[in-house]
Order: sequence, then C-alpha cells, then structure tokens
Amino acid sequence: MRNTPSIVMLALFGIAVSASAFAQRTEPPTMAAPPETRTTDTTPKPMTFADLDVNADGKVSKDEAMADAKLTSHFAQVDRDGDGQLSQTEFAAGHGAARQY
Repeated sequence: MRNTPSIVMLALFGIAVSASAFAQRTEPPTMAAPPETRTTDTTPKPMTFADLDVNADGKVSKDEAMADAKLTSHFAQVDRDGDGQLSQTEFAAGHGAARQY
C-alpha cells in the first residue's frame, strides 16, 4: 500500500496533462501562399551600345565598357581600329563574337 499515494499522484498528473491537451484551442490550418508568378531569372542580360555609352558621345570607351565584364575582357579584339574606343559599328560587329568566348 505504500505505492498507493504514488499511483494516485501519477493518475492525477495524467488527468491534468490530458485535460490541458484537450483545452488547447485548435486553429484551422492556414493555407500556404501561392508561389509568385514572377520569374527570378538572374541571368545577366547583354548590355546594348546605348547602355554602355553613358556620356552619349557615340563611342564606348574602355571605362564605359567596364560595366560589361565579358566585353571588357575582349575589348582589344572588338576594337578593330585600336583607338581605345568602340564605335557602334565595331560594337555591333565584335560584341556578338566576344560573347561567344
């Protein structure tokens, strides 16, 4: 009979835990938000001649070309006349070829 108080305490504890579990409010499940339909394409878009010709002088200098890493790395190949600037003709002719590297 020594274990009787322990058993009674254990039973009361079990009832208390069960009662608190039943007393909890249950909220209806929330619906997940639908995925956004926007694309998250982070592929860099090729810059146009107008994008690069910041000072609008009709030429793309080496400094202006630095905005396009791939063009910068192939600037000498695209600059056919070697004047350190790209005309719109040089850009159009060589920029596409430089993109293939």
